[in-house]
Amino acid sequence: MKKTVILTDDVKNDKERVIARMRVVLNGDGSTPNVMTMGTDSPIGYKDDGTPIFPQIDEELLKQRQQEMMAEAIKEQKQLTEENGGDPAKVNIIGAEKENDKNE
Repeated sequence: MKKTVILTDDVKNDKERVIARMRVVLNGDGSTPNVMTMGTDSPIGYKDDGTPIFPQIDEELLKQRQQEMMAEAIKEQKQLTEENGGDPAKVNIIGAEKENDKNE
């Protein structure tokens, strides 16, 4: 049986409006997590050339929340990797989980 963990979180602005959603799938394979962030705002208007106008997003808030999500994803991925018999130290280094494949 294979265990997969999916972490999700909403990023809200100071008015409690969801401005982005984050998601990461963890397989316990020793790989570095990849947090996907998707904006949720709809255009508030359009420029003369048809380009959508979106509300301003607090980039610092978004970066902070992405960092928090990544820290939690790394923690969970390490635990799941260890449960699966892998080396949790490899989670911090992108591509390190593939090194065993080359050495075998």
